[in-house]
Amino acid sequence: MEDIGVIFKQQEPTQWVNSMVTVIKPNGKIRICIDPRDLNKAILREHYPLKTVEEVISQMPNAKVFSKLDATSGFWHIQLDEPSSKLCTFNTPFGRYRFARLPFGINSASEVFQKIVSEMVSDIEGAEAIIDDILIWGSDQKEHDMRLKQVLDRAREYNLKLSAGKCEISKPEVTYVGHRLTSEGVKPDPEKIRAVNKMSKPECVKDLQTFMGFIQYLGKFMPNMSTVSAPLRTLLEKNTAWHWDEKQETSFQKLKEMATNAPLLQYYNPNKPLTLSVDASSKGLGAVLIQNQKPVAYASRALTQTQQRYPQIEKETLAIVYGCNKFHEYVYGRRVQIETDHKPLQSIFLKPLHQTPPRLQRLLIALEKYDLKVDYKPGKEMYLADHLSRSFLKETKEVLVPDLHVNDIHLISYLPIAPEMYAKFQKETANDEHLQELQDVIFNGWPNEKSELIHSLRPYWTYRDELSVIDGLLYKSNKAIVPKALQNEMLDKIHESHLGIVKCKSRARDVLFWIGMGQDIEDKVKACGLCAQHQSLNAKGTDVNARNT
Repeated sequence: MEDIGVIFKQQEPTQWVNSMVTVIKPNGKIRICIDPRDLNKAILREHYPLKTVEEVISQMPNAKVFSKLDATSGFWHIQLDEPSSKLCTFNTPFGRYRFARLPFGINSASEVFQKIVSEMVSDIEGAEAIIDDILIWGSDQKEHDMRLKQVLDRAREYNLKLSAGKCEISKPEVTYVGHRLTSEGVKPDPEKIRAVNKMSKPECVKDLQTFMGFIQYLGKFMPNMSTVSAPLRTLLEKNTAWHWDEKQETSFQKLKEMATNAPLLQYYNPNKPLTLSVDASSKGLGAVLIQNQKPVAYASRALTQTQQRYPQIEKETLAIVYGCNKFHEYVYGRRVQIETDHKPLQSIFLKPLHQTPPRLQRLLIALEKYDLKVDYKPGKEMYLADHLSRSFLKETKEVLVPDLHVNDIHLISYLPIAPEMYAKFQKETANDEHLQELQDVIFNGWPNEKSELIHSLRPYWTYRDELSVIDGLLYKSNKAIVPKALQNEMLDKIHESHLGIVKCKSRARDVLFWIGMGQDIEDKVKACGLCAQHQSLNAKGTDVNARNT
């Protein structure tokens, strides 16, 4: 990055210094990121207005050929002026550096980028900048190719890098913000309603109750919903045997059709508030975009076998990543309210990245390019996302982020624990009933109130956002949680150099954690005759020095 001029050394003091975050990419290389959350709060954003879908579509009545150019690699081609560059200073083990080019994570980056690209193509007929893409169209191949060449020439003048693998060139149809632009006209994008259209029928009363919650939320926008849903509601009556026949199937299909057509399905408006409601069940993810309390688009997918074993907080964060990825063209470059029924996520998104659990950091970094405000909403009110996460599409091909275990091997390498001791930690953690109860809560999700926890786990409530499970060990941030059976052995190792209370605590807190560790270290040192003798000698030496001054 330094060699290609993206960053350079910063010697002088700066008002802002951001934390550096490193992410291991799937190819094994390291990506350098910054965590500018505090900086983002102070930035005065220049909101660049986007055209509505209708405004763009009205410009292309005779379009037959389309191209869509991906410009997401272009951020590093935007030069920062010196004051802006100094704001992007960050710490590294090798000193301070600052970005000379626009980094990801700055909340105003999308508006800056959108403005530059829009101005770049503003005088080219048949071209429009949309979020991080450039749309080109023509009434025939010749006109399209001429306009495409103009855009490519202009991109070269601006030194704007395009991602060749993601560009769509000379196509009879392309997707644009929930629409399919085709040579035959504009059609709705089937992808935004596929999660509902392909929804499997309920197999039991519990499934049907979840589906009816989904439908009842939309009921105020669905004329005759009560009449259409009557055959399904009879199955929910007391002492009624489960019997799914043609009446129920017809009702089910009709309700799905009503949920995915006008007037219920809302057209997206980039200038109105936008909500992304997400949820994660044990085996699936659900997401729905909402404007004016109406759905704009639906999405769902199955979790992989590996993802099904994630703790609940990781699944819920993954649901946000999925929703943002799926609806990128809607949510990128604007403020988005996130609705989740997992309350700990509210505080997680307010913390500096380095204070979050290591396994969550990769997910949070994937969300840095979005401007999100996470709000808690009780699960009983999350009808849409909840049902989508339980009646998910049976597919897992889309890679959201590489599986989190890719980073696991790197975490333990920072802890001064020999392989045989690591195995011992795993064994004793598995045998520690208290830590197994804690692990169950980490995986299944924390309750909304501390009082709902069993008494033995309440001391962990304060640290709940920092706890994770990796390869059979429990961690508080980057610190291994020591099982009860090994605490005395760890105390001996901490104390073996007789460093005194302060230094022993400092040494331990770098790598280890258990409830009451600080007090245990104090008691251990105070009970040591050698430490007491050493402290007495130091005190006498201090008195002599004081008298000689």
